[in-house]
Amino acid sequence: MAKNLIFSFDDMGSKKDAATRAVVRHFARAGSHIVQGDVSPNIKRSSGVSYREMILTFADSQVVTFLIKQSGDIFQVRLNGKIVPLKHQDDQAAAIGEMVGMMDAGRSKFQAAMAKARIQLPDSIRTAAPKMEIALQEKLAALDVAIAVIEDEISIQRD
Repeated sequence: MAKNLIFSFDDMGSKKDAATRAVVRHFARAGSHIVQGDVSPNIKRSSGVSYREMILTFADSQVVTFLIKQSGDIFQVRLNGKIVPLKHQDDQAAAIGEMVGMMDAGRSKFQAAMAKARIQLPDSIRTAAPKMEIALQEKLAALDVAIAVIEDEISIQRD
């Protein structure tokens, strides 16, 4: 079986990376648009295999990570952080179509999970609400004192 490889391990990460442009083009043809694509310049090693990571972020915030071996084969694919199996490992164009199908199938579940996720604000960002609440409570206490003083004056004038 002839391999239809897109990736060239040695060229990945360079300024003239044809593999990244080809992947962007294949995903666009399949109907998913990449907003950011990064290739790790460092070679990593896992399970006795050397690989580079290609991280692709799509318009709907889904993230696909390809782990690409030195031979140009896809070693592993992660969709939104989860490892997913591929049927078409030898035909990378078909594998990209398969990934688009997986992304389309899980899009509503992914977006629901994103909507439920609470985003923690950085420590450097502070809201004024607690200080405003204290200031309003102090103002309320001062108004209560002023009302009590006026009520006392009114009761004295009646007597």
